[in-house]
Amino acid sequence: ATVDLGGVRRDVLVGFEGSSPGQLVMIHAGIAIGSITPEDFLANVAVYRDLIEEELISSGLDEKSARNKANEEMNTLLQSFGFDKSIEEIHSASKNSD
Repeated sequence: ATVDLGGVRRDVLVGFEGSSPGQLVMIHAGIAIGSITPEDFLANVAVYRDLIEEELISSGLDEKSARNKANEEMNTLLQSFGFDKSIEEIHSASKNSD
């Protein structure tokens, strides 16, 4: 199958049953290993945003600059996957659901 990885198209093997065009899938070592819901994808992006922010702070960036840079990177990723929500909206919603 051919997958779109945020604008980069790659051929992968499909290692699970029931895949369909337009479905979000997890890729590992060139193999689609499972599907993921848009909600789970967005929740994972919010976690990655937090990790990127912490890494940037550890590298010496101040908290506000680190947060802005992490948000910018994740918003670019979300746009490349066709999501209209910003990471700020997603992150706020995930914090409110805890």
